[in-house]
Amino acid sequence: NECVKEYRYKSSIRKEIVMEKNKFIEELFYELSCQLGKEFEMKQKRVWKNNGVSYEGLVIEKLEEELSPVISLDKCYEDFEAGISMKEISEQVLKEYRKTAGKVSLLSQQDIWSYERIKDRLYVEIVNKEWNKQYLKHKYYVPFLDLAVVYYIDTQPDYKEAPSHRGTAVTKDIFKIWSVEPEVIWKQVLENMGKESLFLMLIVTEEENSLMTFEDVLQKNQGALALLQKSVLDEAKKKIGESFYMLPVSIFELMIVPESQADEVEEMKKAIIESNKELPAEYLLSNSVYYYGDKGEAEVAG
Repeated sequence: NECVKEYRYKSSIRKEIVMEKNKFIEELFYELSCQLGKEFEMKQKRVWKNNGVSYEGLVIEKLEEELSPVISLDKCYEDFEAGISMKEISEQVLKEYRKTAGKVSLLSQQDIWSYERIKDRLYVEIVNKEWNKQYLKHKYYVPFLDLAVVYYIDTQPDYKEAPSHRGTAVTKDIFKIWSVEPEVIWKQVLENMGKESLFLMLIVTEEENSLMTFEDVLQKNQGALALLQKSVLDEAKKKIGESFYMLPVSIFELMIVPESQADEVEEMKKAIIESNKELPAEYLLSNSVYYYGDKGEAEVAG
């Protein structure tokens, strides 16, 4: 049977690829251990990102360090397949580790467990709740419509000057250790974002068309977080002079459509789904249409 033969052939290729990658990782670990010495330990871990995107990561830990950066093994293997030698890859890994390890470890596990020590570093991201079950599994988050607001701590020493936030998510266990009311944490997050972000309704003109969007004009936080900013939504409603719909262009931007100019909700949903096909998975927010009307709060339309 030709189909069976083809299946077995493709299956053997997949197994060969997996074995080749595993062998590569084993050799890379050996190469690194020879260069680092016994005071270092290496671990392999699966790192989950937004919308089911994940990568195989390498963590290099020095015995006295509490936190360590995660280096992508997938990227290392891609470099290897592209012809870069094992020696060059291991040198690049060590360079990346040494560049970031000391900076990341400025925050110890004890710092993370102390709300008072890290509260000025608290931020949030907004993700799709249904698409991120694995990602949200152990994280502390607040449900919002069909989305989830995830809290994280920026561990960068220069986090206020950094072009974007990077850090560690607040887990359910960390939240329990803090013993702080959710309202207090949320107020702190809004205060932190208010110091560095400016969420505005912008009018973008393309040829003969004018589009209105919500964005963080300082590009420090996700533009879609405007959904959570009641004052921003109220101001937009006042300027437009009527209720409006919001279409998630991505996690960075929401398109605004005045109610009097809107298509049927189902038609707008179809437009979002088509648009989402063109975006990288980690940039997607939702296939839903959102509405802001007389209730004074965002809701899912339809």
